[in-house]
Amino acid sequence: MNSTVLQRITPAQIRAEKCRRDFFFFVQEFWHIIIPEDPVWNWHIPYLCAELQEIVLRVKDRLPKEYDLIINIPPGTSKSTIATVMLPVWSWIIDPSIRNLTASYSSSLSTDHALKSRDIIRSAKFREYFPDIAIKPDQDNKTHYKNMHGGERYVTSVGGTVTGFHAHLIVVDDPLNPRGAASEVERITANNFMDVTLSTRKVSKSVTPTILVMQRLHENDCTGNWLSKKDKKIKHICLPGEVSEDIKPSDAIEYYEDGLLDPVRLSRDDLNGLATDLGSYGYSGQIMQTPTPSGGGIWQKWFIPVPDSDFPDDLTHMGSDWDLAYTKNDKNSASAFVTAGKKGEDMYIDDMGWDWLEFPKLIDYMKARRAPHYIENKASGKSAKQTLTNSGINAIEVNVKGGDKEARAHLVTPYAESGRIYIRESLINRLYYDSKQGILKFPKGEHDDLQDALVQSINRILGKRAYFY
Repeated sequence: MNSTVLQRITPAQIRAEKCRRDFFFFVQEFWHIIIPEDPVWNWHIPYLCAELQEIVLRVKDRLPKEYDLIINIPPGTSKSTIATVMLPVWSWIIDPSIRNLTASYSSSLSTDHALKSRDIIRSAKFREYFPDIAIKPDQDNKTHYKNMHGGERYVTSVGGTVTGFHAHLIVVDDPLNPRGAASEVERITANNFMDVTLSTRKVSKSVTPTILVMQRLHENDCTGNWLSKKDKKIKHICLPGEVSEDIKPSDAIEYYEDGLLDPVRLSRDDLNGLATDLGSYGYSGQIMQTPTPSGGGIWQKWFIPVPDSDFPDDLTHMGSDWDLAYTKNDKNSASAFVTAGKKGEDMYIDDMGWDWLEFPKLIDYMKARRAPHYIENKASGKSAKQTLTNSGINAIEVNVKGGDKEARAHLVTPYAESGRIYIRESLINRLYYDSKQGILKFPKGEHDDLQDALVQSINRILGKRAYFY
């Protein structure tokens, strides 16, 4: 009897059972259904598959999620194939009632992922392995299809609507287009989509996990936004293209070969070519998974620290340059200043700072700084200048020229690079590394108010006098 039962178990059934037990085995088994090229099974693929499998198994048992998951990894490493194409299909073979919601920055990209998943389900091989799982003929759309057991796949894009659908599992793959990440509007749209739209599209907030898969593009991209939420339970997997201190978890470094994540698909020659094509910011974000290049981007560590006890007290051209904003909301721009003067042909930064203040507290904050106050000639600056002048405090309007913020920064960085700008030693770490205003993150940091005040100060002290009225 037992022999007869064993004879009825086909090789396809055995392999189907292996697929159910091991997501990576499933990926290997169905790879060629959607990708004609021979696979390169670098270590990170089974590594990510194991992480994703653990999450989906908890969904299957409807257990409370332990965390939401962030995966930061370079493009060209099969991240979309694993997380957005294969994973929703695999979730159905272990629990065909699971409802999947997937999204990307564009509807065409999201739809393409869903169609590849559907190609797997429609394949002869899948039908042989899992004959009880099929798409309902009357619910078979490109962006929304269902199976016979209550399972669904719904596709949307960032900024899109998800009306009437609630998911057991959410996967967001590249919520930001690399070409649009510099746009604050696009970043806000993406973050609101993650925080607001998707939070209402869960079967259960305690059970439904969200998996965010992306390359880093800005300090305040969707990864940065999540990581800034102190109370949010997150597991963060960060796998840069080459060894760095940003690898998470840190023990993953042992899998890197010759310092590389994937020596075949991202060889040293490939990385060198990408560094040239992407530039320092693009390479830092998309390959190294940190939005700020090592050592800085537009700004680097050029400023010369002077011990506070040795800071000169005989400076000329002393004054405070301001970038003003009338708000107490720290999500908006701050009012920032740089107090500096000149000695010989060099500039010395004596003080700097920022705060989120409304009138009249902002004026009190300014009065406590070294006058004269140099204020950009715009609406907010005119009000502050008039109020300070009426209080007997010297304030001067500045006509800012030179294009946009980045262009103006490029005009003054040669002064710093040539070693002509000194700074109190007690200030230098804040200037470089402050989480909100550090200039090494510019133009991809959360705020650029200190940077703007610094540019104005350098122009006033070392630049052309035509910069002013």
